[in-house]
Amino acid sequence: MGLDLSDSLNKHVLLVDDFANVRKSIKSMITSIGLRNVFEAAHGNEATRIVREQKLDIVMCDYNLEKGKNGSQLLEEWRKRGWLSHETFFVMITAETSRDRVMGTLEFQPDDYLAKPFALDTLKQRLVRWMDRQEELRPVNAALDRGNWEEVAKMCRDLIKNKSRYRPWAQRKYHQALLKTDRLDDATKFLGMVLKEREYPWARLEVHRIQVARKELPKAEKGLRTLISKEPNLIDAYDLLAQVQNMLKQPEHVQHTLEQALERSPLNIPRQRSLAKVATGNGDLATATRAYKEVVNLSEGTMHDSPDVYKDALRATRTRMALETNEAQRRRLRLDAMTYLKKLMKNFPDDADGDLVSRAYRAFLNDPQDVRARADGFIKELAQKASRKMEELSQDSAVDIAEIIYEKGENELADELIDKLRDYHRSSKAFLDRLNQVQTEPKTTAEMREKAHHLNIQGIEHYKKKRYSEAVGQFEEALEHSPRHPGIILNLVQSSLLEVGTGTPSKQRLDQCVELVKRISYLPRDHYQYERYLTIRTKLNDLTDGAVVAQ
Repeated sequence: MGLDLSDSLNKHVLLVDDFANVRKSIKSMITSIGLRNVFEAAHGNEATRIVREQKLDIVMCDYNLEKGKNGSQLLEEWRKRGWLSHETFFVMITAETSRDRVMGTLEFQPDDYLAKPFALDTLKQRLVRWMDRQEELRPVNAALDRGNWEEVAKMCRDLIKNKSRYRPWAQRKYHQALLKTDRLDDATKFLGMVLKEREYPWARLEVHRIQVARKELPKAEKGLRTLISKEPNLIDAYDLLAQVQNMLKQPEHVQHTLEQALERSPLNIPRQRSLAKVATGNGDLATATRAYKEVVNLSEGTMHDSPDVYKDALRATRTRMALETNEAQRRRLRLDAMTYLKKLMKNFPDDADGDLVSRAYRAFLNDPQDVRARADGFIKELAQKASRKMEELSQDSAVDIAEIIYEKGENELADELIDKLRDYHRSSKAFLDRLNQVQTEPKTTAEMREKAHHLNIQGIEHYKKKRYSEAVGQFEEALEHSPRHPGIILNLVQSSLLEVGTGTPSKQRLDQCVELVKRISYLPRDHYQYERYLTIRTKLNDLTDGAVVAQ
């Protein structure tokens, strides 16, 4: 027999809806049933305050809240931050029927749904059901709040054994408790028993999760593909498959899997961000910039909003703009970048790293209305400020700033900044290698670097066969694609000096070699080309009476 409402008149209910007349109507229904303690909230911030201050039995939250977070985003944040007790029953009220919204809501697993519009009798029946469940599961939920997984396992085992009406719920919580206490063998046996009763998709997914934990990756990948083909709306399976593919170092497959998941449920911010990052790594900048645009649009005002959201979007957009040949598309990308920049400056004015990145992108975008960013000395001021704030500057932001200073033609300022970054981060070999590439190949795309590399290899083959004129031609063409690359420059100078045989190079050729060697005077002493650079510089000095300025 269900719980009688007369036993539950002191329950505390929170009603969240941005329309006052809707709140008034639903509150009237609730109070007519006999529940007296009803809190109201018109938006997410007000609802969050009440959730954190009051012990609530039921939250009834509309999905669409015009200002700020929607109902799913509120539920996600409250659960992630531990603000919503397991004892609180969360009900999503929605009139949404689109797959995007429905799947997005399902991902955060509210305890129940209530479709608009609903009548008083429907609400009364649901309230009885919600409170009946709440009372029977209260001890387990209290243990969940305490994080006492041993106690959770014991109580759920009893519910399963006694064939409670909430047995399916207890099975999932029992399995979760086994995982939390590292009892993988017990969890495997339990899942086997569950699957003998019925082929539950959640149980099959958990079998594959245990395979991943045991590093049985090929088996997990095959099983997950089969599961997804049978249950294409089981979104968690896509995430686990992407995780497996990442562990197997299959970035193209990771991207495809994430894209499949997002086709079905596009409102998941962490998944959109994962897609953006993996697509960037795969060189698919069109997909990356689209995904970052979604991240920016979805994140603002949520728990996922951060300066990095806008910095990542700016970085990907700038990279794509460098490769884009369609002028209309470049204009659209530039408008996107200006939007990200404005939001970064508005939403995070006190973020020191964000302030420096904002200055760099103001210079990059060169907005005619941004008089200060277009003024003389702005780039120099940026470089000096970045040099003074090394401790507040992330490595990604430092690279962005240096690259933009190079792009603006201020090579000396950028070189000075790189030198200071190199000294500050001298213990990080990976970052030093990254700085070396930025310094040797600024303003070059991956495609340009590939062309330069191919031409350099051809030049080296000519050089080995003492065809110095042909080698010079290949190295000069390579330098057009990567004008500061030390290896190519030294190859060109060396070939040029040998091209005339035993004779003396012409003054024009010597002057060209001098200018080329001066171009790489930035090389740090620990660079792998430094000793070769010194040797060639000395030879040139001997031929030109010291025309190359010594370091």
